[in-house]
Amino acid sequence: DIVQGRRVDGLILLASKVNDPMLDYLLEKDFPFTLIGKPDGDESNITFVDNDNVKAAYEATMHLIHLGHKRIAFVGGGMELVVTVDRMNGYIEALKDAGIKRKDEYIVHHEFLREGGRDAVHELMSLDEPPTGLVVTDDIMAFGIVNTLEQIGKKVKEDISVVSFNNVIFSELANPSLTSVDINIFKLGHEAAQCLFDHIEQPNLLPRRITIPHQLVVRNS
Repeated sequence: DIVQGRRVDGLILLASKVNDPMLDYLLEKDFPFTLIGKPDGDESNITFVDNDNVKAAYEATMHLIHLGHKRIAFVGGGMELVVTVDRMNGYIEALKDAGIKRKDEYIVHHEFLREGGRDAVHELMSLDEPPTGLVVTDDIMAFGIVNTLEQIGKKVKEDISVVSFNNVIFSELANPSLTSVDINIFKLGHEAAQCLFDHIEQPNLLPRRITIPHQLVVRNS
């Protein structure tokens, strides 16, 4: 409705999905848009701004491996999200390079909500060999995980380590403070907006791919 009514001059899409018909529609209509996230294919025709999520998850997983963990689980969002797929692939790659056998039961998917984190904890802690380290793809989900671990008598850092993503402001204020990958949220938004402005002003501009650097911020989790 927004596109057909020409009520806006352009769009910024905040998530990239697998087989997303919205991208096909916008390309077909030649409507200006920028994607935050890596498109699922057709990268040469779409302007997008993203982090290297495979590399970021690899580094987050390696951080746990260097701390001595061998039983490391991955808690992601839905597999329809490209960011989940990329971060899971980085996790798997790190395990492989460290010679740690991947366990399918250590890979769980829930919504990016605190409730999703709680469900993930109950699922993982009920295993015969529960993980000692967690790679969580979203800070909000990680907050739910930390709270639930405390409720069932597990101490974060002492009993189980948690590394998350996005480095939202509450990550530093949480107790314990959350080790998180800073994806530079402000820069992602700024570059996406600038790309959209450029596309609107210069319709024949070639599609651009911008990778925003990330940084693992080590705290107390």
